[in-house]
Amino acid sequence: MTILALTVAMAPVAKAQQADSQTKQAVEAMVAKWTQAVNQGDDKTASSFFTSDAFSIDVYGRSSGAQRAEVTKKVHEMGIDLTNKVDDVRSLASGQALLASGTFTVRYSNNPNVKPGDTLTGNWMRVLVKEGSDWKIAAQSLTRQAPPSATVGSSSTNK
Repeated sequence: MTILALTVAMAPVAKAQQADSQTKQAVEAMVAKWTQAVNQGDDKTASSFFTSDAFSIDVYGRSSGAQRAEVTKKVHEMGIDLTNKVDDVRSLASGQALLASGTFTVRYSNNPNVKPGDTLTGNWMRVLVKEGSDWKIAAQSLTRQAPPSATVGSSSTNK
């Protein structure tokens, strides 16, 4: 019974297909507008790209609603300069949902944990759902790439 339930639940995911170019362009435009709002510290506009029950998981933890708006304000105060690139958009559930992924780069001018001028990179994934004629973010995860280890390729200091 459990295997049957999992099979039925995963059926739409197994049939994921590349979204058409018009849908990908709509996602790229949405991501660009969201990125601009974050860079400008416009938490109201940034929040408008999310469903009312959406959540985010990133280096600052799990956030939703007003918490996500506070993160937008916080990173703006740290002088964020964020860029996003959409790499892939897949249609799920007969086109009622999308799975989008891509990469990001971010710099801060006033983040106590990042040297000014340092560029952080990472990957993101978003689940989008159709609300009226717009795609909205229902869930997103942003993951920074680990910095190169100082010990990679170096010889042992234990002599």
